[in-house]
Amino acid sequence: MVASLVVSGVFALAMIVAAGRAAVVLPAGARIPLHFGSVERCVEVPKRAGLVIWPAAGLAVAGVLGGIAASGLAAGWVPGVRYVLAPAATGVLLAFEVGALLARERETSARSE
Repeated sequence: MVASLVVSGVFALAMIVAAGRAAVVLPAGARIPLHFGSVERCVEVPKRAGLVIWPAAGLAVAGVLGGIAASGLAAGWVPGVRYVLAPAATGVLLAFEVGALLARERETSARSE
């Protein structure tokens, strides 16, 4: 269970680092995409909001799923699910965040050329 918590924490820290890098690299007027599983469900928000929302979502998911997995609610679950659920979900959010930020960075650099 401790390893699950550590991995979730590392993924959440990576989300914060990615947002910090994007804060430096992206121009002030950039809009950050927040997508909910597909391109059709994508909302673009201002840079500052997007760079706060992504890590906050990662921390919230890691905290909620980690809390559920550690509580009595998950007592009957297979141990593999309890240990993998929070890091897997946080890792997926990290991948979505990095993908969105890299796509925005590529679009901005292509426009400036």
